[in-house]
Amino acid sequence: MPHPHLASADSSVLVVVDVQEPFAQAMPDRAGLTKQITTLVRVANGIGLPVLVTEQYPEKLGPTVPEIREVLEELGLYSPLGKMTFSCCASEDFVQQVYDSGRDTLIVTGIEAHVCVQQTVLEAMNLGYKVHVVNDAIASRRPEDRTIALEKMRHAGAIVSGVEMIAYELLGRGGTPEFKAAQQYLKW
Repeated sequence: MPHPHLASADSSVLVVVDVQEPFAQAMPDRAGLTKQITTLVRVANGIGLPVLVTEQYPEKLGPTVPEIREVLEELGLYSPLGKMTFSCCASEDFVQQVYDSGRDTLIVTGIEAHVCVQQTVLEAMNLGYKVHVVNDAIASRRPEDRTIALEKMRHAGAIVSGVEMIAYELLGRGGTPEFKAAQQYLKW
């Protein structure tokens, strides 16, 4: 039986929180952030994980940034949930989609770490979900806000992981078609 802190392809949903232009342009390493998120999107798609994308007040703040949106569209996964609340879990549509997936684990990426990501993580745990926060796929304008948010989420019980760590946990083994497809995105 796998350790409960390992992510499982059978029980996880990938969540991409509010990676929109007004927020993304203020991030310290936008290119690195979007690359990490698109890597996880591609791996998730390759193993059949549901991918949920949220957008904060999209009428005013616009859609998900092109770097991520184009990959989602290419894979047929771009169906964003608009929201006005900071926590995704305060959106009935989001909670319903997670529930309908039949999965009990959220893998959370996006921005900003100390606002929408952190509130989503804490409320998801409060709803009974296990949550992995992907350290190198979240960001805040100020690095200290990201650091404090990670500390708070970890202290509350979230599992802090990295893109490569999560990808290999989800893949589970080498030699499979899914592993071979994912390798091109995980090369170092």
